[in-house]
Amino acid sequence: MQTRFKLLKILVDGNFYSGDELGVMLGVKRSAIWRHIQTLRGYGLDIYAVTGRGYRLRKSIELLSDLAISAALPEAVREQVASIEVHHVLDSTNSHLMQSAALALPAGSICFAEYQSAGRGRQGRQWVSPYGSNLCFSLLWYFDCGPDALSGLSLAVAVGLARGLAALGLPQPGLKWPNDLYIDGRKLAGILLEMSGESSGGSRVVVGVGVNLDMSSDAGKGIDQPWIALNDLLPTPVSRNAAAGSIVGTIVEALVQFSVEGLAPFLPQWQQWDVTFDQRVTLQQAQGLVEGRARGVDASGALLIERDGAISRYMSGDVSLLRTVPASM
Repeated sequence: MQTRFKLLKILVDGNFYSGDELGVMLGVKRSAIWRHIQTLRGYGLDIYAVTGRGYRLRKSIELLSDLAISAALPEAVREQVASIEVHHVLDSTNSHLMQSAALALPAGSICFAEYQSAGRGRQGRQWVSPYGSNLCFSLLWYFDCGPDALSGLSLAVAVGLARGLAALGLPQPGLKWPNDLYIDGRKLAGILLEMSGESSGGSRVVVGVGVNLDMSSDAGKGIDQPWIALNDLLPTPVSRNAAAGSIVGTIVEALVQFSVEGLAPFLPQWQQWDVTFDQRVTLQQAQGLVEGRARGVDASGALLIERDGAISRYMSGDVSLLRTVPASM
C-alpha cells in the first residue's frame, strides 16, 4: 500500500496526529507527510492542520472493504457475484473493466474506487466525487443476445438501483429516463452502460454506477447541476459498505431478471417512480432539441413525447424538465 493511503488509514478516525508522530508511524520525514497530505487534499479530502496539534480529517470516514460489502450482499445473489475489488484510485471504474486486461473476467466481477481521477457520466460528463464520500463502482455482465436486443436494459438497471436505495430507507426514488435518479429536481445517482458485442452473438456489458452518499456542499462545488446526497434524505446516515452491498444486490437481481424476462416486469415500478411523466420536457439530441410532454415509456424502453397531439418515440437523448415560470402578481 502506498504511503499516502497508509497515512489516510491512520487519519480516518478523525483524531489529530502531529507531523512528527505520523512520520515515526510511517517511517518517513515530516516533510514527506506534508507532501502526502497535499496529495490527499487533491482527492477532495478535507484535511486541516492546527499548529501544535497536527493534522486531522474534518470528519471521520468509512473506507470501503471487499469483505464488508460481500457480507452486506443479499444471500440470494452472493453466488452471482464473482469478485469484488476495492481500489484507492482509478481513472474510471468503467474504463478499468473495459480495458483488454479485463476481457477474461467472469460475469459478476465488480470494482469499486474510493476516488476516480476521470470519472465518467452520460453524455460525456465528468462524475465528480471526493475520496471516500460516495459510491462509484462498475459491474461486468454478459448476455446471450446482441446489444440491439438490450434497449431496455438501462431502465431495468435504474429500477434495480432504485430498489436498493428504497431498501436503505429512501421513501420515494425518482427515475429520469433513461437511467438517472433525481429527488426534487436534484441528481442523486447516475448510471453509465457500455456494451460490446455483435448482433448475431452475445454482449459484454459494463454497468457503471455513481451514488451521492455523503458529500458536503463544499465538496460538490465542481458539479455543474443540482445534486443531493442519500444521507441528506435519511433520518440516520447509512454505512457506505452496507449501502454498497444493498445496491449491488438489487442491481444483480435486476440483471438476472432482465436476462430471463426482459423489461416487462420492471415497467410498473418505472411508471411509479417516473419523475417526468406528464411533465413538459426537452430532449436534447444530435439532430436538435425536441420539446413536448412526456408520456412515459413503451415496452422497449423508448421515451414517449407528445407534440401537437401526436406521440413520438425516442431511443436516445438527454431529458430535462421544463421549469414553469409563475405569473407575476
